[in-house]
Amino acid sequence: MKKIILIMIIICSAYSYTYSQELNFQDIYEKIKEKYSEMYPRKFEAYIDGKIVQRQIDTIPAKSYVKTKDDIKLRFTFEKGYKPTIILENVDSFYRNMFSVFEGALETIGFYTLVGNDNNYSSISKKFTFENIEDKKDEYKITLRAKGENENYSVAYTVNKENYIIERAEYYNKNSRIYDVNISYQEIEEYTLPKTIKYKSSDGKVNSEIEFVDIKTYK
Repeated sequence: MKKIILIMIIICSAYSYTYSQELNFQDIYEKIKEKYSEMYPRKFEAYIDGKIVQRQIDTIPAKSYVKTKDDIKLRFTFEKGYKPTIILENVDSFYRNMFSVFEGALETIGFYTLVGNDNNYSSISKKFTFENIEDKKDEYKITLRAKGENENYSVAYTVNKENYIIERAEYYNKNSRIYDVNISYQEIEEYTLPKTIKYKSSDGKVNSEIEFVDIKTYK
């Protein structure tokens, strides 16, 4: 009888711990979502600048310019409830969407993934397994693992405890870290918007930075 009671206590304790972890994930998620909803306008547009962008523009032949090479710019548009878009301006239709492959990557880095679509905790839970929370002095480190055919991939977000802004993301394939992303922010009017995103791969082959410039906001 004592063994049965002991087993029940262990089971209940384990269930309680798991349930508590799930509540912690949801609580932090809701605070992050609330923060990003407050600090972002309904819509904003910006140009993305950086060496990695310019290197790609340099590959475009002159016959595909609409104006001059100096007029070619990469425009980023964010609107709440929608996926972001990245359009290359002043080139012909063949090159206009040459950066669209980066839209999905930007969506996962955290600075708008929670407000860019109509996500909630339930929908996020269908895409990711919430694996772990590290409660550090000034930050949380939250690890999510993709579900389904991408289950080998995971991401660890570093969240500032004071303002619940995502400052860093580390991406893994199985247990190997493949690249890091660091995000800085800037104050534009009453909003807090991305300033730079730095990418660095673990093998050293990628070490680049993009900057958001000429930002326009829409209430």
